[in-house]
Amino acid sequence: MSVNNKKVAIIDLGTNTFHLLMAEVDDRDTFTILGKLKEPVKLGEKGITKQHISTASYKRGIHALQKFQKLIEANGIKTVFAFATSAIRSADNGKQFIEDARQQAGIEIEIINGNTEASFIHEGVKNGIRLPHGEDVLLIDIGGGSVEFIVSRDRQALLLRSLKIGAARLLEALNPHDPIKGSEIKQLQAILARELGDLIAELKEFDLKLLVGSSGTFETIAAIIAHDQGDHLSANNLNGYSFSPAEFKPVLQKLLDSNRKKRLAMKGMETVRVDMIVMGAIMIDYVISQVGIESIAVSENALKEGILFRHMKDRRNRLHRLIGPTDQDLRAKAVKDLAEKYQYDRQHSLKVSELASSLFEQLQPWHHYGPMEQEILRYAAVLHDIGRFIHPSGHHKHGQYIIMNSSPYGFSTNELVLMSNLVRYHRKSLPKRDHYHYTILPQTYFPGLRSVKIYFLKGW
Repeated sequence: MSVNNKKVAIIDLGTNTFHLLMAEVDDRDTFTILGKLKEPVKLGEKGITKQHISTASYKRGIHALQKFQKLIEANGIKTVFAFATSAIRSADNGKQFIEDARQQAGIEIEIINGNTEASFIHEGVKNGIRLPHGEDVLLIDIGGGSVEFIVSRDRQALLLRSLKIGAARLLEALNPHDPIKGSEIKQLQAILARELGDLIAELKEFDLKLLVGSSGTFETIAAIIAHDQGDHLSANNLNGYSFSPAEFKPVLQKLLDSNRKKRLAMKGMETVRVDMIVMGAIMIDYVISQVGIESIAVSENALKEGILFRHMKDRRNRLHRLIGPTDQDLRAKAVKDLAEKYQYDRQHSLKVSELASSLFEQLQPWHHYGPMEQEILRYAAVLHDIGRFIHPSGHHKHGQYIIMNSSPYGFSTNELVLMSNLVRYHRKSLPKRDHYHYTILPQTYFPGLRSVKIYFLKGW
């Protein structure tokens, strides 16, 4: 049966940055990312609190869209989805910007409201990282113009809120010194208390321990933490990266104490974030202290990926009207695609996965691991022999190499390291001190691995 491939381009016109995502999707719900590009247009600069796009920002925005259009045409893409968010929907010249974008760049833009934006973000996040089953999770996307708050449970959004307290708005309204003064921090906290009061009361009705951040603010903070801890692998793949409020606090203080020049010199700092990162960091600190968050994770997926997944779902629904909509687990699908790419023995691999999962469940009273570890074990069992594609000899080593360098979709660096080690040590010798990927096993995120590592390495 032939596969109907279709190329699609998605444009997220954010307040700070315009993002372009180009992908190819087919009827089997497989997608390939053709390219990504982001342009720091700073659309809200010198005008967002006045609800106006300044002349310089306006020109940067149109120029970025013209650049996007050239790439879209070069890739032969006919289907384009472009969505405008807070800066454009609240600007008095926003409609004129949309008209100029159509005439000068050939791009049709749709303005979406805050709740629709939050819904797309939820779609992107839930398909980008593994959210815990049976738990309430708080998702936050800090934009320049607005901030989206979502409470998710079992992949369903229980609360969607969009508030006009984006980092660019706060920065322009407060106009703080650099470094920010203590009195200005208190002033900002008072603004947050006023604007977030009702929402915080709603959030306290849920049992929220995990916060997932999906914006550049969270990515930048996570990158700084990872670099400070020497975790350079995670710094290059922040999807699913996790840190605690205690690990966040020193970075917050470093940001509060620094001026623009010092912030630019921080490893992990993006130039486009350097001016607004302090506003975002103070907001994060306020929310986690008010709600009682115990862990923070990062999703590199957000609005544009959510639009892609919604588009794929719409295609699937059209193709399968007779059987109704079906849900997809993109992590499982990524593992299946990787296994098929390297010509795995399906019957053998699934049997190994079934047996491994059965042993895991029978031994659970002793090892005390949970669903996340079982999921990683199942996936590793499916992939355990893919190294044979390179050569049967040493295929366990080849398998680890493939997993670490293929980066299957939706997995954090820590999860890939754990999965690849399970593949690496499914046969022959035990780990040794000079096995790099074993020595960096993320024991911080998987309690109990430390004792296992000590057991294997003791006396060697």
